Amino acid sequence: MRVLFVDDDAGILEAAKTALELYGYEVITASSGEECLRKIGDADIVFLDIKMPGMDGIEVLKEIKKRNEELPVIMITAYATIDTAIEAMKEGAFDYIRKPFDVEELRSSLLAAIEDIKFKKLKDIYGEDAIEKFKKLSKGKGIYIARQEMGINATFIPLEKDLKIRDIDEIKKDIERNIKKNTAIFLSDIEYIFKEYGEKTKEFIEWLNKIATSYNCQLIMTAKIGKLDEKHKAELQEMIADIHLSILTDSISSHLRRKIIQLLSNGEKYSFTKIAQEIKIRDNPKLSFHLKKLKDDGVIAQDEEKRYYLTPLGKEISDFIEDIKKNKIGKGRILWLTD
Repeated sequence: MRVLFVDDDAGILEAAKTALELYGYEVITASSGEECLRKIGDADIVFLDIKMPGMDGIEVLKEIKKRNEELPVIMITAYATIDTAIEAMKEGAFDYIRKPFDVEELRSSLLAAIEDIKFKKLKDIYGEDAIEKFKKLSKGKGIYIARQEMGINATFIPLEKDLKIRDIDEIKKDIERNIKKNTAIFLSDIEYIFKEYGEKTKEFIEWLNKIATSYNCQLIMTAKIGKLDEKHKAELQEMIADIHLSILTDSISSHLRRKIIQLLSNGEKYSFTKIAQEIKIRDNPKLSFHLKKLKDDGVIAQDEEKRYYLTPLGKEISDFIEDIKKNKIGKGRILWLTD
């Protein structure tokens, strides 16, 4: 992910650049709105200061959205301009962070934006045959991890040797030796790994997801759950659902929005104060920002008493998640795709 960080304070630019690069992100900086607009073509995500000389952040945001509506923009605001930050959401801002911010808050906002990008991509490709999707993404340079080679034009890493499953650490070393940036990784036969290694499978999948992300690789994973006995089938479905749903629900937007949707998924209506209490947030402007975003997106609505509830679209999102958990995964569909 290439992050464009825009602020007229040179000290903030340098600190943010150093911090994000330590996490492995490529960082581009700009000290004005005009410079930002010259560089947005190279960015996947933008952090944009609201108060700057010349073009202010709101003006720049509007222009960005004209050029690329899907580009996530996270506004940077001082305490005195919270209302302006909330107003920016109406113009398409993804989120905002307050000055002074710490590194974890910066990274948290960035990860939320990345997960939103993943979710949008997942919706586009969900249901497409996994092998066909891998062929398109890898272009012969990807990694295919499975029990048996199937004639796919990619680097093959076997899961077994002499009819026995290989040590997971050996498989990891093979992946590390062969992984290349900006390609694809396809892991098949997860049920086979799970049957042999149980809970260690989750650790392996999480490791694979991390290394794929660090190399900007797209990751496709499949499981043939029908081949397992009922006990192992139930255990693997639960494990896959846990991992998959955590990524998917975070991808809906931010961690805070995930909590709101989960809270309202029981069909009850909640006041602003009740939501704040239930999800344990004290930053009322921040909660207002995300509630309004969800409302503007049509995910939630309010009744005459100003209580929030899920709309038909919100319920559809919940049903979509449940469908993945109960049906799609069981049919061996794509589990998730990350880049």
